[in-house]
Amino acid sequence: MKALSFTQEYFLCAINENGNLPVLDSEISVCLLAGGIMELTRQGYIGHDEKKRFAAAKPWDDTLPYLKPLYDTVAAFKKPQKIDGIVGAYETSLKKPFPELLSALGTSLVAAGYADEQGVRGLLKDKPGYVRYVPKPEAVTHIIEKIRAEFLENGVISDETLCLTALLDGSRLIRRYFSKVERDTLKKRLKEVRESEAYASIREFVDASDGAMAAAIVVAD
Repeated sequence: MKALSFTQEYFLCAINENGNLPVLDSEISVCLLAGGIMELTRQGYIGHDEKKRFAAAKPWDDTLPYLKPLYDTVAAFKKPQKIDGIVGAYETSLKKPFPELLSALGTSLVAAGYADEQGVRGLLKDKPGYVRYVPKPEAVTHIIEKIRAEFLENGVISDETLCLTALLDGSRLIRRYFSKVERDTLKKRLKEVRESEAYASIREFVDASDGAMAAAIVVAD
């Protein structure tokens, strides 16, 4: 199966066994946006100035089709936006941008063989145009075991796994997959790794998840 980016892996871990994503949970939905922003920034599609205001940095070439809705949202702003401005465009799950982003991510997971697409049933029949993306259990297990091997078994921690774990921690999803003892060790190790010189080059991208969490509080208020 095709390798996934940390944003795709986060989405796969965030949706439950029924294909539902608790989009009204600001921590999960905002960390999903933070992951997408991190990935688009690392790949050069969006950039930010010294005041951490984001804007499109290069034309879209469809290399990351599952993030096109997020890129389009950023590119559509008339002036660069701080992360809370981007989050504000997604502040309610009923707005058009969020379903488009979820659909793009879900479709990419189905195409890569990590999830199955299921229609959503109404009272008497299927709802046209509505689908859920149900993760394959073995795919989620593989991701969690990768984190366990790299963080808890003294493995080499990749940039992708660091970003993914920071997002899971920021949205408290690690509670779903790790025991209390494992979580305590993982959090300690995550802090150590984030402060190390070896990861200085991606620290600003990982820290974007922290900024997104603060932005979520502002938007919710």
